[in-house]
Amino acid sequence: MGRLVAQIPNEDPERLKRVLDAKWRTIGVDKEALEKQAQERRDMEQAEKERDEAFARLTQYFNDQLTLMQQEADQIRKAYNKDTEAFRQQQQLQHTRREWDINRPDAKQLDMPARIGDDDARLGPSSIQKFDGEDLTAGDRKKAQIEQCVDWWAEQTAIKEALRAAEKEAETAHAELVKYQDMLQQAAKNEEDAVRRDLARATADYNKRQAEEKKLRDIAAKQAELAANMAEMEATITSSFMTEDPNMAASAMSPFRVRKDHYKGMTETEKKAILDAQLAQMEEKKARRAQEQLENMTYARTQQDIQRALQEQAQRVEEFKKAQLARATDILKKQTAEKQERDKYLSTLYRNAIAPEFFTQFGTSHR
Repeated sequence: MGRLVAQIPNEDPERLKRVLDAKWRTIGVDKEALEKQAQERRDMEQAEKERDEAFARLTQYFNDQLTLMQQEADQIRKAYNKDTEAFRQQQQLQHTRREWDINRPDAKQLDMPARIGDDDARLGPSSIQKFDGEDLTAGDRKKAQIEQCVDWWAEQTAIKEALRAAEKEAETAHAELVKYQDMLQQAAKNEEDAVRRDLARATADYNKRQAEEKKLRDIAAKQAELAANMAEMEATITSSFMTEDPNMAASAMSPFRVRKDHYKGMTETEKKAILDAQLAQMEEKKARRAQEQLENMTYARTQQDIQRALQEQAQRVEEFKKAQLARATDILKKQTAEKQERDKYLSTLYRNAIAPEFFTQFGTSHR
């Protein structure tokens, strides 16, 4: 036996150690390989756990960002309503309206009578108070009307400028919100791409290492098999020990023990146990692949939920803009109707027509 061992090339010292170790050769279990497989499985489970945690953090980040964007939109809408109400309270007071001179309750108390007694300085020396067709206050009234129209135009211009400024501010805020949403979406996409690239790179590195290790194991196995085959051929041809009856390996002390010097290899039961272990590994690999497919489907559903939430947010913003536009349109229609009613009333009020009572007042006094 020593002569046969010496003839085998000593290219794998570990194999030589295992061959000379009677206990390891009898049991036939590669403990180091099993420990290595267990360590690889633990590393794979740790990597999967870290990936799940990364996806969970990414999902929580998207939820937080959507909540912040909703809060910012609510704050912008609240500030816009607050500014509109403040503008109304400050710029649209009752005494600043164009109709105040017509509708003020103390208008009659402030108006001066047509004449104040017989000594009124406004009257001439004759007893006639006013001639037909004469209007002494026409110039002052026209000037006052022009000044009042100028004030009205300036007020309308200020109101229109304030409305345009408010609309422009709202559009700017909406544009900033859309820009911020796009930036967050792009940042999330970049982070997701980075995570995917890192995961793909780690997977490729792991597969590359596994392939190199497998290649080295295959080369070592082929070399060991070639050496074992040469040794077996040499032992079969030159040694009578390899041609003996396998029953000679049974120990005389117990039927469950074998003679180590006559050991001929594993039994069918031991081979079957190894095959069963390999089948169990194949089933485990299939289960791992199914779990990976389930995780990919879960990730795809998460992305769809995020996209749907962003679309709903954009739709709410668009509906808010439409409501604001409809509201502004109603206000303009209302103002147009009020102006038409006011112009109609003024055209009736300031016709400056002479009533019949003016001619019948002469000769009715004893003066």
